[in-house]
Amino acid sequence: MEQRLKGIIPPIVTLFDQHGEIDWKANQALVDWLIDQRVHGLLLMGSTGEFSALTNAERKEYAEKMTAYVNGRVPVLIGTGSTAFKEVVDLATHAQSVGADGILVVNPYYWNYSEEQLYDYYAKISQCVSIPVIIYNIPLLTGQCLSAELIHRLAVNHKNIIGVKDTINDIGHIRQLLITVKKDRPDFLIFSAFDDHLLPSLQIGAAGSINGIANFAPELFVQLYEHYQSSNIQAAIELHKQIVQFMSIYDYSNPFYTAIKEAVNQRVLKRSTGARFPIETTDDELKNNVKEFLLSNKLIQ
Repeated sequence: MEQRLKGIIPPIVTLFDQHGEIDWKANQALVDWLIDQRVHGLLLMGSTGEFSALTNAERKEYAEKMTAYVNGRVPVLIGTGSTAFKEVVDLATHAQSVGADGILVVNPYYWNYSEEQLYDYYAKISQCVSIPVIIYNIPLLTGQCLSAELIHRLAVNHKNIIGVKDTINDIGHIRQLLITVKKDRPDFLIFSAFDDHLLPSLQIGAAGSINGIANFAPELFVQLYEHYQSSNIQAAIELHKQIVQFMSIYDYSNPFYTAIKEAVNQRVLKRSTGARFPIETTDDELKNNVKEFLLSNKLIQ
């Protein structure tokens, strides 16, 4: 299955109605649109998907219904991270039972753990499922960066740990992972997460990108990936220059996914959606800023 996991895999936002409940029609419309844009897969319940704002029951319901809705059209990854190990195992085995093609597991946040503890954590999770496991390294939100040595050890000893999503601003960490891990696991998949890292990461051997802007402008990333794979480097460079200009959207809101959602509302859904408390309904200033952003980048007219 891991050969199918490549390219552009948007970590899709979870869309809510005006009461803060999951808006199934909106989520399904986004999935259909992204698949029509030829993305290579979908990540459900990642950080951009606000997994931390949902109960475990809601996470399971969303995973089950949305995986069924995708219905094999593209591979589906499901984020199953939590602070409690038993919850991770419960969510991971549930993801496998509903047909997920793999799981994404963030290291436990709040406390920092030793490398030996983190090794045991991921090792035991990998033994609980038979589907692929992707490690999620996001020190900005966990407070702890997973070392190349730790990931190498896990990759060598646990064959269903097949990749890592490296959400770190230092592209040198991606390079270090590639050098350290792939010499013994040439099939190991490394996905960049920062949107403007896609091209340089591909150039040093990454498998693709799991990035937020692909929620509302997936075609740019799909085209860049395809141009690079066909050795049309100049076309890939031009798209990279365009993507770099898009990074400002991450400064429009805190948390950043609020602006990503508003871009989805305006470009994809053509209507407003709600929010999950403590995020309130999007204010007019953010709506106007996002509209200007989309207009200036020729994503809407």
